Amino acid sequence: MGESERYREWYTTGEVAKILGVSFRTVKRWIYSGKIEATKTAGGHYRISREVLERLRSEVGERSAEDIIKFIDEREIVYLREVQLNFEDKYPHYETSNKLNLLITQKRVNAIFEYGRRWFFPLNSNWDSLKDRAKAKLDLVKVYETYEREFEKDGVKYQDYSEYIVEQAMIRAGYTVVAKDSYYFNGKACVLQSSRGRPPDLDFIAELPDGGYAGVQVKNRVEYPKPDVVEIFIRLCQGLQLRPLLVVRQAHPMTFDVVRKQNGRVVVFKQIFLKPGFPRETLDALRQMGIPVAVYRWPPDYLVRALKDAAVAVSKL
Repeated sequence: MGESERYREWYTTGEVAKILGVSFRTVKRWIYSGKIEATKTAGGHYRISREVLERLRSEVGERSAEDIIKFIDEREIVYLREVQLNFEDKYPHYETSNKLNLLITQKRVNAIFEYGRRWFFPLNSNWDSLKDRAKAKLDLVKVYETYEREFEKDGVKYQDYSEYIVEQAMIRAGYTVVAKDSYYFNGKACVLQSSRGRPPDLDFIAELPDGGYAGVQVKNRVEYPKPDVVEIFIRLCQGLQLRPLLVVRQAHPMTFDVVRKQNGRVVVFKQIFLKPGFPRETLDALRQMGIPVAVYRWPPDYLVRALKDAAVAVSKL
C-alpha cells in the first residue's frame, strides 16, 4: 500500500472516540463546531480521515499527558486506580493506564510496584521519601475495600448493599419488582452452567412502568464489569426474553453499545454505595482522594431519575 493511499483510510465517529479515549458526543461536538473536518456519507454518517485522526491523537494525547503529570506532581504519590478514578469523566480507565505507561516510557514520571499496587510519583522525588505516605493511603483505601457488602432488610438478603438501593430506586421510579436472584421467568429457565453450584442469575426482574419486562443486574465496583460478566447478563436476558438493564457504578464504553444493541440500557450511578455505619472521617478522606464513595439510607434522586429515563428509552424500542 502506497503512502498516499494509506493516508486515505477513513474512520467512523465511534471508532475515533474509542481510539482517542473520548466520548462519542465529544467527537460529534468537534465536528459541529468545525474543529475537525469530516465527510458525510449518503446515509448521513460522518467519516474522519486518518490524517485528521493522527492530528487529534497528538493533540489529545499531549493534553491528557500534561493533565496527568500535573495531578501526580500535586498529589506527590498516587496509585493506578486513584488516577483512573480521578480522570474517568475524561478518559476510560484503560486509556488512563495506557497514558501512564507511555509517560513511564518517556521518563516523565516515576513508577514502582509495592504493597500490591502500582504507584506513581514525580521525577524529582524518590520512593523512600514517599513510601510511608503511600502505606497510609493504602490503609485508608483498604477500609472501604474490606467493608461488609452484604445487607439484610425485613428478612430479605442482598449480596451487596447497592442492590437494595437500586431496588428501592426502581420502585420509586414506577417499576414493579417481580423476581430477585432468578434465572427463571414466565415459565422459562435459563441455566448457563452444567457444573455444580448455583447457575448465574439476574439480580432482579422488573416490570417497566409502561409495560414490558427487564432483566436487571447491579454492579457496585470501582472497576468496569468484565466482558464475560456482561456476556452472561446478556445471555440471561436473551434466554428469558427480557430487556437488559445494567445498573453500574461505571462501565467500559463498549458495554453501552453491547447493551443498547439488545434494546437495553446502561444506568450509571458513579458512586460506590456503602451501607450506613461506614466511618465518617474515613469517608471524607477517601472523597478528598477522589475515591467516589457514598453512604445512602434511601435511594438518591439522581438514580431514580436515571431509572425513569431508562424505562422511557427502553419502552420506545
